[in-house]
Amino acid sequence: MTLRKVLVLTCLLLLPLVAAAAENVQTYIIQKGDTLSGLSERFLKDPYYWPSLWSNNPTITNPHFIYPGQEVRIYDGRIEIVPAVPEAPVASDAPIAAEPAEPAPTPAAQEMVPPVAAETPAAPQAVTVQTPGGEGFIAVDPERAVGTLVDTTDNRILIGEGDMVFLRLEEAPAVGDKFSVFEVSEKVRHPVTGKKFGYRIVDLGVVEVLSVHADVVTAVVRSAFREIYRDAMLLPYQKPLRDIAIKRAANPVSGYLLAAFSAKIVQGQGDVVYLDLGAMDGLEAGNLVDISRPRQATELADKSLALQLPEVVLGRAIVLDTRPHSATALILKVAGPVYVGDRVTAVTR
Repeated sequence: MTLRKVLVLTCLLLLPLVAAAAENVQTYIIQKGDTLSGLSERFLKDPYYWPSLWSNNPTITNPHFIYPGQEVRIYDGRIEIVPAVPEAPVASDAPIAAEPAEPAPTPAAQEMVPPVAAETPAAPQAVTVQTPGGEGFIAVDPERAVGTLVDTTDNRILIGEGDMVFLRLEEAPAVGDKFSVFEVSEKVRHPVTGKKFGYRIVDLGVVEVLSVHADVVTAVVRSAFREIYRDAMLLPYQKPLRDIAIKRAANPVSGYLLAAFSAKIVQGQGDVVYLDLGAMDGLEAGNLVDISRPRQATELADKSLALQLPEVVLGRAIVLDTRPHSATALILKVAGPVYVGDRVTAVTR
């Protein structure tokens, strides 16, 4: 009997601690100017968490604009936005209270209207991505060069940033024109089918035209992502996108992680990868893609059932650039190691 009393008293003493732990949830009311990426950075110290937060809240159409007054619950490692539906009675009560006088709810209702009106005509806001630069791309066929880097001012083999070089171009450029310096690297085979897919185009740097002569063009290397050699080929310069507007894909197209920018076997957060989906598949810069892998049944499962289990979600990436049949993407978030050959699916929700 004494032992039972001790156990009962112990449970009673522990109940407040359990309740306190269960209620250890921080709440925050969204203020004007808050964004999903800002909330992720502020409360989780993880600026790349916001795509997951966005996908779990389909009522939010723009991750860079959320309504003031909405409640946010912050747990250990995750954020939950309380749906605005329970706040509907407040909105319906506001006109009734506003008829006889100017009560306090009226300014709050007015404060939420201007952002909606301002957001409607404005272009989608962008998120800034950080990449190493010179990501290059995968081309089904070798790119046709518009010129060649033929020489430099001295006998050095390697050419770097700030060096003066001489170009030979098919058409005369204007002073100030820029060109991408590139080389066609190894052939790329599809990691699943094993068939030849295309070629990796390696971005070496950028040159700018200083003067035009009869036979050659004098230029300067404005940036060098890796070593540049004579006979490197030239392409018209396209300024890389760094502020990318987030777009939900029109269709949930699926493909595979074709190759990786780095030589690492395991890819992770912040790594650049290439996909076997491109503009012809409906993919655009700013689309998000989920990275996943087929889930294998355990050894104890009944093999005769031929179970098709849901795939293991490994992470999420954002498309930086697209070609007709391929795309370059940046991995934003991972929940496990990512490998070439993993599946990718465009996010539409």
